[in-house]
Amino acid sequence: MLSSSTARGMVLAVIAGIFFQCLNATIKLLVADLPPLYVAWGRWTAGLLMIAPVLLLGAGRKAVRTDQLHLHGLRAVFHTGGYVLWYLAVAMIPLAEAAALGFSGPIFVAIGAVLFLGETVRARRWIAVIVGFVGVLIIVRPGFTAVNGGTLMMLASVPVIAASNLVAKKLTARDSPHVIVFWQSVLAAVCFLPFAILDWRVPTAAQLGWLLLAAAFGQLGYLFMTNAYRLADISAVQPTFFLGIVWAALFDHFLFGRSADLPTFLGAAVIVAATSYMAWREAAAGRSRKTQPPQEEGQREQASAVRP
Repeated sequence: MLSSSTARGMVLAVIAGIFFQCLNATIKLLVADLPPLYVAWGRWTAGLLMIAPVLLLGAGRKAVRTDQLHLHGLRAVFHTGGYVLWYLAVAMIPLAEAAALGFSGPIFVAIGAVLFLGETVRARRWIAVIVGFVGVLIIVRPGFTAVNGGTLMMLASVPVIAASNLVAKKLTARDSPHVIVFWQSVLAAVCFLPFAILDWRVPTAAQLGWLLLAAAFGQLGYLFMTNAYRLADISAVQPTFFLGIVWAALFDHFLFGRSADLPTFLGAAVIVAATSYMAWREAAAGRSRKTQPPQEEGQREQASAVRP
């Protein structure tokens, strides 16, 4: 047994990363035979059918009641836009490249936190943001190689998904995680339905089974990820998610006969270093705020102005 809560959290994070890459591999298998946006609708609908009975049983609608439906709707807009691009892209590029570009999410979250949440980002984190973008350029290599349309769509999806995560962060102030996941599933299923209707298919029994499996992988991934964050600081947990590129590369090789090239792994390493530093600084700042004695308003502003 692991005696350290941090160690247990890191193990759960590794498991969550495996489930998320299993989800991505399942989606990639499905989009080989079904329209990508139909798969998106099927994945969220299947996920909703899995969690709704559990949440609504007993407490009924009270279990998912919210007074922030407008914010859930705003998140659904970002979520749908981002994942329209993501599902189209994942059919066109290796999973390892998709995972590597996805690592840049915290970079866009940092920028969005400044622009939309009024958070203060210090010089060191801005440097980390710039370094992270260098990692993205290493992967994309504009001017040195033909840029795949799937790469561009994946890269475009990252800031939109980051915007969805920023809204989710705001929602956590008043809604519990299960309420957020429930409304995310409901609204995603509704938003993707028109895309599914435009290219409607009747899935075979095997395809239906894969859709249910994708939904299960997604829900388990979120479950393990949530519990990992409860047990350990984000600075300890986040780097373990970057192992996702390893699992993605293995799926690419054994399931799809494709391999990501060296620049993908080099760029991913740069992005990992930048986002890990950002997570570490965020955790350190959080611990500092908890240990500081109460200050008057003017003192807090002065201290904030000089802290790097």
